[in-house]
Amino acid sequence: MSVEQEVVRVTSDLARELHGDRAARAVTPTASLEHDVGLGSLERAELLTRLETALGRECDDRFLLLDTPRELAAALERAPAAPAGPLLEREAEVEASAVKLERVATLVDALRERAAAEPRRLHVRLHADDRVEPVTYGDLWRGAEEIARALVARGVRSGEPVALMLPTGLDYLHSFMGVVAAGGVAVPLYPPARLDRLGEYLQRQARILANAEARVLIAMPEAAPVAHALRADAPALAKPVTVATLRDEAQALPADGAALPAVDASSAALIQYTSGSTGDPKGVVLTHANLLANIRAIADGVDMRPTDAIVSWLPLYHDMGLIGAWLTGLVQGLPIGLMSPLAFLARPERWLWAIHQERASLCAAPNFAYDLCVRKVRDEAIEGLDLSTWRCALNGSEPVSAATLDRFSERFARHGFRRGAMMPVYGLAESSVALCFPPPGREPRVDAVAREPFRRRGRAEPAAGGDPTALQFVSVGRPLAGHEVRLTDDGAEVPDRAVGHLHFRGPSCMQGYYRNPDATARVIGADGWIDSGDLAYRADGELYVTGRSKDLIIKGGRNLVPQEIEEVAGGVDGIRNGCVAAFGVPDPSTGTEKLVVLAETRVDRPESRDRLEHDVIEAVSVQVGVPPDVVRIVPPGTVPKTPSGKIRRSAARDAFMDGAEEKPGDMPWRVRLALGARVAGGKIARAGRAIGRACYVAYLAVALAVLAATLLPAAWVLVRVLPRGRPVRVLSRYVSRVLLFVVGCRLRVEGAEHLPAAGPCVLVVNHTSYADTPAVMAALPTDFVLVAMTEIFNWPFVAEFVRRGEHPTVDRWHVQQSLADARAIEERLRGGETMLFFAEGGFTAARGLRPFRLGAFTAAVAAGAPVVPVALRGVRAALPANQKIPHPSRIRVWVGEPIRPAGTGLAAAVALRDRAADEVAAHCGEPRAPFA
Repeated sequence: MSVEQEVVRVTSDLARELHGDRAARAVTPTASLEHDVGLGSLERAELLTRLETALGRECDDRFLLLDTPRELAAALERAPAAPAGPLLEREAEVEASAVKLERVATLVDALRERAAAEPRRLHVRLHADDRVEPVTYGDLWRGAEEIARALVARGVRSGEPVALMLPTGLDYLHSFMGVVAAGGVAVPLYPPARLDRLGEYLQRQARILANAEARVLIAMPEAAPVAHALRADAPALAKPVTVATLRDEAQALPADGAALPAVDASSAALIQYTSGSTGDPKGVVLTHANLLANIRAIADGVDMRPTDAIVSWLPLYHDMGLIGAWLTGLVQGLPIGLMSPLAFLARPERWLWAIHQERASLCAAPNFAYDLCVRKVRDEAIEGLDLSTWRCALNGSEPVSAATLDRFSERFARHGFRRGAMMPVYGLAESSVALCFPPPGREPRVDAVAREPFRRRGRAEPAAGGDPTALQFVSVGRPLAGHEVRLTDDGAEVPDRAVGHLHFRGPSCMQGYYRNPDATARVIGADGWIDSGDLAYRADGELYVTGRSKDLIIKGGRNLVPQEIEEVAGGVDGIRNGCVAAFGVPDPSTGTEKLVVLAETRVDRPESRDRLEHDVIEAVSVQVGVPPDVVRIVPPGTVPKTPSGKIRRSAARDAFMDGAEEKPGDMPWRVRLALGARVAGGKIARAGRAIGRACYVAYLAVALAVLAATLLPAAWVLVRVLPRGRPVRVLSRYVSRVLLFVVGCRLRVEGAEHLPAAGPCVLVVNHTSYADTPAVMAALPTDFVLVAMTEIFNWPFVAEFVRRGEHPTVDRWHVQQSLADARAIEERLRGGETMLFFAEGGFTAARGLRPFRLGAFTAAVAAGAPVVPVALRGVRAALPANQKIPHPSRIRVWVGEPIRPAGTGLAAAVALRDRAADEVAAHCGEPRAPFA
């Protein structure tokens, strides 16, 4: 069995376990793991573990960015054998800092004073690619001061939000502290994981940037050029800037130029946007006083010692990694080892080895991370590992599973981990990060609660011993010093063991949601208490969080808004809009929540339901960024609603967990009779369609067999003997026309007179199906070259037409090669050729015109070439995504008038793109898909 076949087999097995036979059938060598199979980052981490075991190869964090089994197989063939875990040389014991920061009022003061007193003291060790880069307090202050002076020189004002789009690394550390030192307010955005999807990613951030009114965006170099396109949705945003540019600008300043402003405790330091939501961005505003109060409360809650050390892989754009790990280490003077989240997901043992190497004592992670270590780390990878220095393993950010606590403690006990080190904690961004901790060193408390009193009356009554139906909740301890918690129902506090709404207040509490007074008023009461949106009960003075009164879903530490997911799923053709429920259910196998989507449809053919299930997974994955774990396509009337028509998500969740989501309710006999008649009529109609379809398939089989025996061999010979270039492209046009005629597709072309007689010219077309290419080849009466993705070379027959026809290709997986391909296309345009681009970059099963990528338009501007919009209609029906048998269809090809670029540079390309997209949207017959 080849490596590719083995990868497909392992992927199919995992897909079947996660999503059933439908997902397993979707696994092909070229299937998208995310869109076609529904594998998110956690599921892909599990896939890499299985591939390492099956093939004995090492999968590093770069494998998480690959999206098809064929790409994984190619990378695995080059990968080294999986090594045993290294026994790393341990660092020396941490020496306590001589600096005591009892009175500093801001993060800037904390860094400045430590850098002045101990400039050579180690602050951060950056773990990357098996290298460790040390960063001292002096290094950090010099870099931050440099960025701050450049920002002040650019006109950044005190209190002005500055967005950061950077991965974990030295640039992020310098930039964050540089922003606050300049008096600005840092707005961290999560950086793009895949550079080939920068456009989709940036559109997800547009609402946040618009809400923050950020004028300055400090971005990674690869993102900066494309980020400029966000100005249409974030009008305040200027051209993004890189860290290297800011450093150069700072070097050019005079020594006495751009003095740093004064920053005080009441100044805003951070706007922390809740992750996962693109609908209504809510940015938590935190001052320096809020952050320092929370950091000091954390230090008290873990009994922090001068000789403690921290190791974290948590992303620095998230409060748990930013405040709970890095900034806590900075203010308290503790050394901290930082690594990227991808490095952890690919090989969780790296985190454990870093704890061993750094002699770390304080490390935090969401529940799923501990479970991932149990499931993915091989015994041979941790031979010699010592976790005995780890005294506080904080587990928070998502619901804590008692089973995960047991599994992790048992698995790593032989490596020195003590069960008493496990600390289930509770916090939220609205309280900076931390709110409740149990006593350090005490084993976790787990409360077994009788199920029926809890579900029916909200009473957490102790379960009888050995009750197999008992619910288990984990104590998160008591509020941190200076903070208060109360549990209420209808405004009145509830007694012990009664579930209530959790409210809190204290010095770490947010000032409100940035530029969102309505959302602020909904959660902050007149008395200063903040509604957490969570439910909890109190027993023996300790808090047990039971769930959420708001329907927020937390998957892998990421917050997902169900209304957003429901809107996206409801937009899929065939799904009843407004009849979708999205909710989370506990998943003991991964230690986090599963994302479940329940969607109604009137379609009842099994194959059509399978298609709808795939379409929902793809739509949610593209537009929300996380694929659902379970999609259930159900009959009308299944999704529970209130009398006013609102979705009852908790009832849908209960029905799903009880296995009753598709059970029909009682109905009058007249209604049943009418429905029966409708069903019978539908079955007769479907039978007629099935007979017609069978006849067509039989005809098609014979026709294609004749073609395979006659036309295709002749075409293969001709493509090999004809001169390269235009003769082969003319042959392609005739072959395409014959294939479409045989399939039963009829072409109608409108506006062909708008096609220029000669190049240079750029044709931009919407992308709906694999049949789009033969459709434009057959329809357009002009010579052009098609800009294709390099994946087309995976299809041998088609690849030969592409090579011999001299059609250019673009490698979207490698940034440097992609840039070189773009330059080559520009040169061919300047040489007078006509180039055709599928401007959306790819297509999906869901109807809708997706955002156009900029490549075609930047090339047109650079070459001074006009853009001709071309709209395809009816091709999606001819060959729907993930179907191999075509359908007869009427295909309409509309050609618009040429649009000439106005001006130069990126702004001209964006304007050109928008005009062309408007023209195509007006004639393609599909709605515009919402931005992801």
